[in-house]
Amino acid sequence: MRSMRAREIMLMLAGAVAMLPQTVVANDGTPLSPDCGLAQEVSPRDQRMQWWREARLGMFIHYGLYSGLAGVYQGKRAGGEWIQCNVGADTDSYAAEALPLFKPEPGWPEKWADLAKEAGCRYAVFTSKHHEGFAMFNTATSDYNSVKAVGRDFAKEFADACRSRGLRVGFYHSVIDWHHPDYDNTICPDLCYPKGQALMLQEKGIPRNQDSYCQYLHSQVRELMTQYGPVDVMWWDYSQGAAEGDRAWKATELVKMCREINPGVIMNNRLFNAYSLEGQKPEEFGSEEVRGDFYTPEKCVPTAQDAVHDWETCLTVGHHWGYSINDGNFKSPATVIQTLQECVSKGGNLLLNIGPRADGSVPEHTVEVFRRLGEWMKVNGESIYGSKPVTDAELPEDVWMTMVWDDVYVFLPPMTEDEPATPEGAAAAVAEAESAEAETAEEEYYVLRFPGALFDAIAPQILGQPDCRVEMRRVEEGGGEEPAVFLELRIPYSAWDNAVEGLPVLKLAYNG
Repeated sequence: MRSMRAREIMLMLAGAVAMLPQTVVANDGTPLSPDCGLAQEVSPRDQRMQWWREARLGMFIHYGLYSGLAGVYQGKRAGGEWIQCNVGADTDSYAAEALPLFKPEPGWPEKWADLAKEAGCRYAVFTSKHHEGFAMFNTATSDYNSVKAVGRDFAKEFADACRSRGLRVGFYHSVIDWHHPDYDNTICPDLCYPKGQALMLQEKGIPRNQDSYCQYLHSQVRELMTQYGPVDVMWWDYSQGAAEGDRAWKATELVKMCREINPGVIMNNRLFNAYSLEGQKPEEFGSEEVRGDFYTPEKCVPTAQDAVHDWETCLTVGHHWGYSINDGNFKSPATVIQTLQECVSKGGNLLLNIGPRADGSVPEHTVEVFRRLGEWMKVNGESIYGSKPVTDAELPEDVWMTMVWDDVYVFLPPMTEDEPATPEGAAAAVAEAESAEAETAEEEYYVLRFPGALFDAIAPQILGQPDCRVEMRRVEEGGGEEPAVFLELRIPYSAWDNAVEGLPVLKLAYNG
């Protein structure tokens, strides 16, 4: 039996769909005033953020030496991409263990890009260097890189594969480094650092020199900016406590250098200790040129009240970012799709991660999730790309909405089945079934009710289901001279049966 039978949900919009303002753009895409037609001033940040705000979905790729270890170090289970720190290994011991296991096969960056494209992603972000300090690109600053180790410039392969498929290119770059001897983690003692590495540096009498490390960091970033540009996204990771900003990374200089080389590059907020959206006010967000262009909540979606700036949720399919044979608790395609719906309905993006194995192959469950997401996007992508949140609606907890131009999209919640009857409850179940047959036809529908002012302004449909008829009727309640008037939409349960992953989308097309 359907658990949402004949359920009514009231969506109280502040104004009719027909009343919502339409954005007018010039031939070059510049927004124009709907009143006078004169071009409004568009800030440099808004210009560079435009494609990102429209993209809504990207792929994250965590690939490095940790991929070969697969979550196991000298026979012990120890996580994924953080394995060196988890086991406390110095960089020499870690490299001796990991390098022989890192055996990438040709062609996998192209397959990553194909999977991203199939899933409906518009951009991808690749780990040019994670905390372990191993560079996945051609760098003159150190021999600790993939070109020296295995003869592969993964940054180039990744960037070329993405661009050939129309995807925007981003690099994740760790500002902390467990390999470089000059990196001074003592600026913030609580910041993660392998105990064995600290002991090795102490025993060898190697001093820390953060100024020297910053030169190294900036030199590597310059190589990324110049050798693989134009770079669309720089995804920094990460700051904590006093290890942040100018003191730790000379962040102002770093951002300025990136902008000079790639004026259109957008950057996240993790050069600074500014993770949370909670309680942040615009003036506390800081200069857009320094604090970053967008926030990065990790493995969670902020509340609507906190989602006040540009933001992007990064999400794993399993538990770890890097590949681990011990990973589990994998998310279903439906869960990922619902997370995407929640993100875009609050004005954010979703960056969904893959953690390839040592050879570059992607775990089968992850591939399946991306492909099923892609199937859903083929049908429903118009509700995602270029969407904006509907901020003036009073919505139930399990219903989300977006708006694209004058059309409103309602992400209908999943339909679940009631628990099967126990032997003791079999007689009651039979009686309930017999009673259900006598109930009215309305109980075969999922019911939505809107203010009556919308009655002549919308044409309802279920995306990808042209034969699914959504009934509309005018309902008056309260009596008297001015009864309350509602538009009632009745959606047949077949919409859920025929939807990808059982997640249909109701489109309320402007019909004025």
